[in-house]
Amino acid sequence: MLKFRKVAIIARPDSIHLTNSIHELADMLQTMGITTFIDNNFLGSNQPTSSYKYCKVDDFLSNIELAIIIGGDGTLLAAARKIVSHNIPIIGINHGNLGFMTDIPANDMLETVKELIENDDHEIDERNLISAKIIRNENIIYTSLALNDFVISRGLLSSMIEISISIDDEFVCTQKSDGLIITTPTGSTAYALASGGPILHPASKAIAIVPICPQSMSNRPIVVSDNSEIQIMMLSKTEAVVHSDGQESFTILPNDLIVIHKSTLPLRLLHAKNYSYYRTLRNKLHWAKRLS
Repeated sequence: MLKFRKVAIIARPDSIHLTNSIHELADMLQTMGITTFIDNNFLGSNQPTSSYKYCKVDDFLSNIELAIIIGGDGTLLAAARKIVSHNIPIIGINHGNLGFMTDIPANDMLETVKELIENDDHEIDERNLISAKIIRNENIIYTSLALNDFVISRGLLSSMIEISISIDDEFVCTQKSDGLIITTPTGSTAYALASGGPILHPASKAIAIVPICPQSMSNRPIVVSDNSEIQIMMLSKTEAVVHSDGQESFTILPNDLIVIHKSTLPLRLLHAKNYSYYRTLRNKLHWAKRLS
């Protein structure tokens, strides 16, 4: 008996060139007796050319049991923040570049998806998200989730930002820098890695705090328990910006407080049985290449 009877296909926005792949997948799912929904965001301004159930993501979240993402990690990040509260597992098909999370090659899509749906013999990879709230004058003015990271960066002005960092109400340091990255293990191979942060295995119970081009060379990345609460106070006299997964942003002002901690529900990714995180690292970061 099929474990998933209602499945959504979510593809990269404005990517009508993926239409054939999406319809091939939808055809297979419906042949298997699965009710299939297609997020219409990939069509852009184009009109549907078939009788599939096209709708917006928010319209079918309460009805589906599985989401299949077609695109890159950015597509998955955007969908994950909406999906996680519904406890819906995700399969990622890589039509992007790196593909750390959308790990199934496009050429293997039909065979692998069919195998994952028909069999229980697959890997369930739980990824923690982090949540942030911005407090201004003792009022919460903004909340957001991130699967990869929250990044605090300079605003329109070119000067560094100054912040104060506390962990679990204990003062840690102040720093001047171009910004700060608070990353999950999932996001540790993204912007944080480019900024000199550590790679965290997805199963590690940790959050990394990574400065971006700090003024003092003594400011270094720090890894803390994911049960920690991280408080960041804006000391600068100018505004700055908080980015969620590089896809949402909010302007912060002097004396604003940003509070970050692990979110309640994890995201569940389904991988083929032969999935290996370390093999993914080798392939994506080209560790297997021999130096000449």
